[in-house]
Amino acid sequence: MHENHDNADDLNRLSGIAAGDGVEVRDVPEPASGKTRRKPDARPPQSRHEGGSFELIEHPKAGESAGVYFTGFDQEGNAKAPLWVCAPLQIIAKTRGTKSADWGRLLEWRDPDGRPHRWAVPAELLAGDGLEVRRELMRLGLEVAPSKRARDMLSTYMQVWPVTERARCVERLGWHGAVYVLPDEAIGAEAEAVVFQSSAAVEPAYAQAGTAAHRRDGVATLAAGNSRMVFAIACAFAPALAALVGEDSGGFHLRGKSSSGKSTALALAASVWGNPASFTRLWRTTTNGLEGLAAVHSDCVLILDELSQMDPKDAGDAAYLLANGQGKTRASRAGMARQPARWRLLFLSAGEESLAAMMGRAGKRSNAGQEVRLADIEADAGAGLGAFETLHDHPTGAALSLALKDGAAQHHGAVGVEWLRRVVADRVSLAERAGELVREFVAEHTRPDSPGQVMRVARRFGLVAAAGELAGELTGWKGGEAFEAVGKCFTAWLDGFGGDSSREDRALLGQVRAFFEVHGASRFEDVAATVEQRIPNRAGFWRDGEDGARQFLVLPEVFKREVCQGFEAKAAAQVLVKAGVIQPGKDGKASRSTRLPGIPAARVYVFTGKVWEGSEA
Repeated sequence: MHENHDNADDLNRLSGIAAGDGVEVRDVPEPASGKTRRKPDARPPQSRHEGGSFELIEHPKAGESAGVYFTGFDQEGNAKAPLWVCAPLQIIAKTRGTKSADWGRLLEWRDPDGRPHRWAVPAELLAGDGLEVRRELMRLGLEVAPSKRARDMLSTYMQVWPVTERARCVERLGWHGAVYVLPDEAIGAEAEAVVFQSSAAVEPAYAQAGTAAHRRDGVATLAAGNSRMVFAIACAFAPALAALVGEDSGGFHLRGKSSSGKSTALALAASVWGNPASFTRLWRTTTNGLEGLAAVHSDCVLILDELSQMDPKDAGDAAYLLANGQGKTRASRAGMARQPARWRLLFLSAGEESLAAMMGRAGKRSNAGQEVRLADIEADAGAGLGAFETLHDHPTGAALSLALKDGAAQHHGAVGVEWLRRVVADRVSLAERAGELVREFVAEHTRPDSPGQVMRVARRFGLVAAAGELAGELTGWKGGEAFEAVGKCFTAWLDGFGGDSSREDRALLGQVRAFFEVHGASRFEDVAATVEQRIPNRAGFWRDGEDGARQFLVLPEVFKREVCQGFEAKAAAQVLVKAGVIQPGKDGKASRSTRLPGIPAARVYVFTGKVWEGSEA
């Protein structure tokens, strides 16, 4: 039992219930138990308030109930009946940020099932009536007395209970210097405790069952030889290394038909950190919801299933949001800009269609930036077994999938914490080794002149490969297993992306080709015609080139508004000249000065027969 009777100041700070200014406080025996309590002096107080003290009873005697109690005194100094405020609630420490701001209280309690909970609550939430705090505490199982007076006393208790311990609070999970912060633990903290402080207690998505050794034998061994499974597990290890090697956020999307093994891959990745049933989330949420998920998965992996459930109109923006690592800037109640949420993470997604296909359903065209941020990988590994290549003596892919999911459900979470302990303990050497492995992967799978988009995604795949190799002791995989598996997935992405060239350039060439496929016979006038032609909505002229191939002479405004719609016209012209699709003028410009019927001196863009090259059958 602990009592709040260290000095008169503590009692005087009771909001609305403290003894009045100038009231003396002295020790008196409690009638029922003989314990010492604080009591106001018999002299009338200068200003009439209730005085009293709090007690925290964790181990009650027979006939008593555990909990927080408040005992007040009447005007004559007689003790009133103790008021039960709530079940046992520990105030472990006072928290504050790195700049001695953002103060709060670190709370601990158990729900009726005996499950422990911890929450670093910002002190600003106690400025009013404490409703938000009470609501969150009760949601997570703290029993609170129903009377209004008891509810008010709970807020007071959290503010005035004497606390000598201090803890450093942070606003997001993940890396903070050399410390990695989890919802209920800070790995690497030594001189001072470090805790995650938020306006709501973090849902316990991180969970442990079984051991890292059992998971290695029952899950990782069965995943070996299956590139998509190995890749997914390595994705879960990779985010802890991203900050060490300077990699940005980004995602991967496993695309394939139903029951192909996509969900199994997600379950294996989720099981590194928690129960797959709760750690795996759905895309079906709002932008604000995604921000919240990203913030509590910072420097970790975010698993998102069923991309098709996302509103197609929001899918592209969601990919940008997660990969850019920063939420929206919003105003506070005072109208000032609040600090936006920030994170660094890898997100692993699955669905039956790609991001580009989803956006197409909404009448939107995906751009290269979105498709680079969410790298699309065909889930089918090409062995006729869906996402599998090796069955490990199981009769079917479905049987292996069931065995993997059962193993992940039974043994999860412990391997992730063990991985973090190793990374924290050996940050410097692991960062150097991871960087070397990333460079090795990129050199093996790209060319020196590969465009920046391909190099960027290759580095992300390389980080996953490096993590899979460095975690080999925890997975039991032989050396090179992760490199080979991730390499196969990168090749699958590169094939779907369209090869080792710029996605914007290919998109532009495809759009130009489509324009002439649709309008080549209807909107172009024969430049050599001897009779007047009626060409509705004319786009330009056509003529036969020296090589016998038809050339299209496109008028400048049509080129800018229609042919290059969605692209910057000058940059697009340079790409088309480089590809040989446009024949430049002798003055080096993309357009040429040409004499045309009815247009004495016009500059046009001359499209050659190469406009048809590279079209797919």
